[in-house]
Amino acid sequence: MTEFEADGLLDDVEALRRRARADRHAFRLPLLYFGLFALATAPLYVLAYTLDRPGSSSSPSGFFSSWAFGRDGWLDLIWLAGLAVGTGLTVWWYRRHGDLSGIETSTRGPVTTWTAAGLAPLIWFLSPLAGVLVWFLWPFFVRNTFGLLALAFGLIALARVERSRYLWIVTLLYTAAAVPAVVYNMENQYYRVFQLLGFSGENMPYGLLQGSPVLLPGLILLVGGLGARRRIHA
Repeated sequence: MTEFEADGLLDDVEALRRRARADRHAFRLPLLYFGLFALATAPLYVLAYTLDRPGSSSSPSGFFSSWAFGRDGWLDLIWLAGLAVGTGLTVWWYRRHGDLSGIETSTRGPVTTWTAAGLAPLIWFLSPLAGVLVWFLWPFFVRNTFGLLALAFGLIALARVERSRYLWIVTLLYTAAAVPAVVYNMENQYYRVFQLLGFSGENMPYGLLQGSPVLLPGLILLVGGLGARRRIHA
């Protein structure tokens, strides 16, 4: 075999490896599901704000106000349910994709990460150590948006096993948007934008803006999922 033939054979092998790697990518559905789910939680934060205002007697948070999980802990439970559904859907989708393509990516790491991280708010609030660690960990849980960060951990684990540059870019963009939404009141920034548009304190849509922290992370995943099909099949 000549050197030219050997180089051609190596190129063919590398092309087959790239093709096989692309064929096993199946992250489009998880991105679409979690993007839509994150966006769907926005009205719930608006609802929580409305029901927690003085004079509201129909708040579903009443049960949680007397429980260790916090006043608006039902939001974290909804995130936990959404992560559980998304995890099950991801496992089913990857197995189905593996049956069709003959190459299946292991989802054990992402599943374990999503499960453990999704339970973090529940474990933290119910743990005897919560009182000791409150001064260190409270920024992650006080806004009931920790689900965004739990989702980021699972996406990082998924990007590692997928070895997809595209998924890494989407995941890093999402994480960059999710972390501030978890540890900071992002609606404050939107208040400033509305002030620049001429809104005063009297007509500021405070209630609607309570759902704003989940919008950008959700949109990033949704757009990433929509763009993944072309990228995967290119």
